[in-house]
Amino acid sequence: MVGGEMEMSADLGEMVGDDGLIMPVISMGNVACGGHASCREHMVETVRLAVAHGVKISAHPGYCDRENFGRVSVELSGDEVLELVRGQVGLLRGICEEEGVELSGIKPHGALYHDMMCVGAVRDGLVRVAREFGLPLVVPAVRGDDGGWFEGCAVDLMREVFADRGYMEDGGLVARGVEGAVHADAERIVAQARMLMGEGVVVCADGSRINLVADTICFHGDHAASVTALRCLYAEG
Repeated sequence: MVGGEMEMSADLGEMVGDDGLIMPVISMGNVACGGHASCREHMVETVRLAVAHGVKISAHPGYCDRENFGRVSVELSGDEVLELVRGQVGLLRGICEEEGVELSGIKPHGALYHDMMCVGAVRDGLVRVAREFGLPLVVPAVRGDDGGWFEGCAVDLMREVFADRGYMEDGGLVARGVEGAVHADAERIVAQARMLMGEGVVVCADGSRINLVADTICFHGDHAASVTALRCLYAEG
C-alpha cells in the first residue's frame, strides 16, 4: 500500500471495469450494494475478492436509478433516504458477516454523494444511517479554512479527495460532463495524487491551489487511466 496513513480507495463492484486489477493495490474498496449497480451474487464475489487481498470494505449505496448509474438526483425525504440506504448497507453488512469481515464505512455514490453536501434531507438521512450502523460516513474533503457542512453532526467522518477528478477553487468537484471533470491522463492523476498525499494540495481548474484536509484518496475503478496511475504509485511504493 502507498499513501502512508491515508486510505487508498476505489469504487468497486459496479460490474464495470476489472476489480481484479485494482483490488491488490488499494487499502479500502467502496462496494456497490444494489442501488445504482450490482446484485447480491456480484456483491458476494466482490467481498470475497476484497477479503482475499486484505482490503477494507465500505458500503457504496446510491439512488436506485441504474439507467443513469445513480448520477441523477432524486427528491426524497430524510426518512426515504434512511430507508433507501439502510436496505443497501444492511444487505452488504449481512454478506460481510457471512464472509467473516466487518464493514469499515459508508460512502454514498454519485448524485447521492453530491446531494448530501447541499440537501438537508439527504444529509440527515445519511447521518442517521451512519449512526444506526455505527460506521463512519465518507464525505468530500474540505478546505483547511472550512468548518464543513457536517459540523456538529455527531457522526464519525472520513474526508475524501479524488486523484482523478478536477477541482474548483471552492473545493468542489468539476461537474461531470464539463471539460476537465475527469483526468484522462495517468501521469496527471499520479501527479495530483502525490500532491494530495504529500502536501494536501490540489491545483484547481482555474490554476489556483487550495489545501484539502483528507483521510482517504479515491481512484475510480472503471476509469482505465486511474487504474494505471494507481498501479504506478503502488509500484513506486
